[in-house]
Amino acid sequence: MESQFQLTNSKDIIAYLAQQFPNCFTLEGEAKPLKIGIFQDILSRLDSEALSKTKLRVALRGYTMSWRYLYSIKEGAHRIDLDGNPDEIISKEQMEYAQQQLKESKQKAKERLKERTQKEKRKNPRPPVKKAKALKVGDYVKVILGNKPLKVQIINIEKEHIKVNVGSGMELTVKPEHIITK
Repeated sequence: MESQFQLTNSKDIIAYLAQQFPNCFTLEGEAKPLKIGIFQDILSRLDSEALSKTKLRVALRGYTMSWRYLYSIKEGAHRIDLDGNPDEIISKEQMEYAQQQLKESKQKAKERLKERTQKEKRKNPRPPVKKAKALKVGDYVKVILGNKPLKVQIINIEKEHIKVNVGSGMELTVKPEHIITK
């Protein structure tokens, strides 16, 4: 009985293509502009059991929309076939389209990063911490221990650490960023 080996992940598919066609696909470094219609060439030369058409199309789309690939689209450069042989020359319109796609992709990435950092800030809001210089021995503050803050009294302030006394008499050494003042 034959074992069916099916590639499912886009990265695995591109790695497989780079292994099968090293003169065409690369995993690192500068990408090479691919021949228009390379999808059909791949289907005709590879085992259809290892790749589904849909997953191959998705993987190729991801590869050709990567920043690394879009940077490779230069006017006058040759597109290449599966064996690395030069094919048609990239036109000015194709280069401009690639530059536009790259610009939009970078803008979306910038917006996602900004959105992610804003979500993290909203998710973990911390009240402002007094600087160690503003704290005094005898002050009552809260210290973050585990998931919930605990009310403690400051008994000693050192350069980078603060000693506090928990209500049970236990003394702890904490960093100023773990202190919540109220």
